[in-house]
Amino acid sequence: MLQPTPTDPQSATETVEGRAQRQTPVGPPPQLDPAWRAGRKLSEARRQRGWSLDEVADRIRIRREFLEALEDMNVKLLPGKAYALAFLRSYARELGIDEKAIIDQFQDESALTREDAQKQVRNPTSKPRRERPWMAAAGLVVVAALFVGWRALEQGGADQAAEAPTVGAPSVAATPASTGAITARVVEIRAVSEAWLEARGPDGTVFLSRTLQPGDVYRPDASPGWTLHARDGGAFELYVNGASAGLLGTAGMPVLGRSIDEIQPLAQAQLATPRS
Repeated sequence: MLQPTPTDPQSATETVEGRAQRQTPVGPPPQLDPAWRAGRKLSEARRQRGWSLDEVADRIRIRREFLEALEDMNVKLLPGKAYALAFLRSYARELGIDEKAIIDQFQDESALTREDAQKQVRNPTSKPRRERPWMAAAGLVVVAALFVGWRALEQGGADQAAEAPTVGAPSVAATPASTGAITARVVEIRAVSEAWLEARGPDGTVFLSRTLQPGDVYRPDASPGWTLHARDGGAFELYVNGASAGLLGTAGMPVLGRSIDEIQPLAQAQLATPRS
């Protein structure tokens, strides 16, 4: 039969006291100016506690770069709103400042104030809504039709002028108008290893923010203004209309706001590069 192992009361007391010290800030509440921005309140409260970013990161188990992003109010370096608010709540609790007040102020002063109803995380194999791109395409069709009609009228007038008798001047043949077919541009992001990817629309709407598995493919809207963000640029391959466009970024390095407008096939990029 198993015998219970006696516990040293003194050791148990020391463990409880150590846990309480880690959970309860030491000393009086920090003195903060209400006029300060939320990020400065965090950094000033930490300095008044005498802690470095590394010490706080070790205390609350949150990466140093995320704490630094909260103090700088740089939400582009944070992995989504839900994580940002959770990190902010833990940070404020450790510093001993009002959690709700600092969260409300942070959201009011940062990009996290965008309407949540407009933010949708989508499946990597699905395409985002295309209401605005379709409207733009319809406008292009109307403009193209008007242009073709105007050139047809202009050509008809030139033909009539060519048929009329002229004195001392050679006839000039009208040049037919040429119209180029509009080809849809399809951009694909393929994951070659497990990594986090985020895609944002022109107005900052987050259409994708998740970790993709090797082989997953995401096709963002190729409209102007879209940007891509990733923690490892070498974990994703880019394709434009089926042609390789290289990696999203440098392997092991984060990618912050790469414009989809700049992505083009490698062959096209090489042709556009002047030779020495």
